[in-house]
Amino acid sequence: VLSVEEEELYFASASPLLGQIARVIIDTGMRPDEVFRIELSNIDFDRRTVFNPFGKTRAARRTVPITEEVCGLLKMRSSKVRGKYIFPSRHDPNQPITSVRKGHDAAVARAAIQEPFRLYDLRHTFATRAVMAGVDLATLGAILGHASIQMTMRYVHPAEEQKRLAGRKFENFKILIALKSAKKAG
Repeated sequence: VLSVEEEELYFASASPLLGQIARVIIDTGMRPDEVFRIELSNIDFDRRTVFNPFGKTRAARRTVPITEEVCGLLKMRSSKVRGKYIFPSRHDPNQPITSVRKGHDAAVARAAIQEPFRLYDLRHTFATRAVMAGVDLATLGAILGHASIQMTMRYVHPAEEQKRLAGRKFENFKILIALKSAKKAG
């Protein structure tokens, strides 16, 4: 999971194409290969969603909400598309890009992010931040295309601050119970 500081360094070190792909992953939780294969026909700009028709399971074939930033990015890219893919191969606009590995590895090195850090790890960053923002696990699992909560749990990495907040929430809950009990007794 990237820290906010590492994210800033990564995006500053990434090529424009890699930065756009990474932004879609970190803001939607989509898998890199799902992002590579986004077709213009699968984007609903009015509803701010992308339909992903790919996957081994029914859960993987899903509609994913997109942020305002990703919506704007996809609109900009869609205005320049010559084929059906938003991220086309530079050799054939009717084929999707298949890898950004070299660019990613170079950006990680330039940003001095501790390895191993895979492009796929941006998906874990999305999941962890979504939970921090209050997204429940069932909804997060549906967004990520998981068939089970157990799989979703593998993607969520609670930070120390989240644990401290959980402790404070529990402490506040105990105080509330004590106040209610005292009110009943008095």
